[in-house]
Parts: sequence; C-alpha cells; structure tokens
Amino acid sequence: MKEQMKAWANKIRQLKSIRKLKFRGTRDLYEIEYEIKKLKREFRHHHIAICELRGKTRDQIEKPRENNKPSQRYIDRIKELLGENVRIGTA
Repeated sequence: MKEQMKAWANKIRQLKSIRKLKFRGTRDLYEIEYEIKKLKREFRHHHIAICELRGKTRDQIEKPRENNKPSQRYIDRIKELLGENVRIGTA
C-alpha cells in the first residue's frame, strides 16, 4: 500500500505541473483537474484508513474544516479491504 500511496503522490505532482496551457498539450484543463481531485481523494481516504488501523486517532491524523469532512463510509470500506495487514506491517 505504501508504494501505491507514493505512486498517487507522484502522479498528483506530475499532473499539477502540466496544468499551464503551454505544458498540457491537447488535454483540457478540466480533465487534468478532475484527475488531480480524484487522486487526492483516494490518497486522503487511504491515508486516514491506514493511520486509524495503526492506532492513531482522527484528531492526530487531520483536522478538516467543517465543510471538508472525509467520507466515513469510504474509509470503513478501505479498512475492511486492508484488514489486519496494516496492523502486522505487511501493507
């Protein structure tokens, strides 16, 4: 899972660097922005799930603004998929 998180972070950085018109080629800005937003959401929710499986509280992980709460249902689903692997250090 750690490698996947690194890959998402690298892809986000790469996409952010090509947002300017002179770098994006034929891609539309909305396509790039949508992909960035999707990757950020995946990264954030996986990060929260992994940290909680390792014993951290939500306050230790992040302090989101009132209108920017993460999806608890999505986090719970990720935790189910990851299961005990994170606790024993295999993910």
